[in-house]
Amino acid sequence: MRAKERRMGQCFLEDAQVLKMEARIADVSGKSVLEIGAGDGRLTIELHRAGAKSIVAIEKDKKLAKELRMRFSSYKTIKIVQADFLEYSKSAGKFERVVGNIPYYITSPILFSLAKMEFGKALLCVQKEFAQKMVANAGERNYGRLSLTSQVNFNAQIAGFVGREKFAPSPKVDSALVLLEKTGRELDEYEAGFIAAVFAHKNKSVHAALCDARQFFGKSKAQMREIGASIKYNARRVNSLSWQEALELADELRGTHERGRQSS
Repeated sequence: MRAKERRMGQCFLEDAQVLKMEARIADVSGKSVLEIGAGDGRLTIELHRAGAKSIVAIEKDKKLAKELRMRFSSYKTIKIVQADFLEYSKSAGKFERVVGNIPYYITSPILFSLAKMEFGKALLCVQKEFAQKMVANAGERNYGRLSLTSQVNFNAQIAGFVGREKFAPSPKVDSALVLLEKTGRELDEYEAGFIAAVFAHKNKSVHAALCDARQFFGKSKAQMREIGASIKYNARRVNSLSWQEALELADELRGTHERGRQSS
């Protein structure tokens, strides 16, 4: 079973003090809580002990969900739901808190799902490097597409770090606790596509990156070279653009994209 847990990304946080710290930082007392990936229920019980008004604990694994139902059958404020969070989130409703020690391999999809949900605050335990990318500033080495999209959708801060030895089985990297609040902003389909296309070349100048992203705009390299010669920030390196500047640039080029799609 241990080998399967590692393969499925199920490294369970076992340190009692860290689990208590998560419940405290998440400030769940008197709040409705959604737990992502309840696993063996160690965090679930700490959320209950911290005074959560109600807990909906999501667990995808059928065997684990069955064990959780048996364990918490007498707890009236805890509901176990056997489901894939990515599907459940589409009709989850509103929660005051979202908490989870989530599998590394599915962190990005979970983050994008949270961007579409209604909640007060979220506390997630994620891979340390992922967390550092989320909060990186423009121009820093870790800054990129993840940083920009995270900061458009959330006010994010690292609330603490968790060593790999606190988990079983032990992962190969350390983790971090990230506290999130929604900003009320959301990328539209074009903006998300623009960021993905341009930030794929984040170490190049904006002018050069636009030429390399020509397929997104439905233009030739020569056409994008001409368009990019006169746009704002064209001499700047892509990863020096703040999210505000990146979206300003996206807006300036929206018409180019639309015309390119129409002619292709």
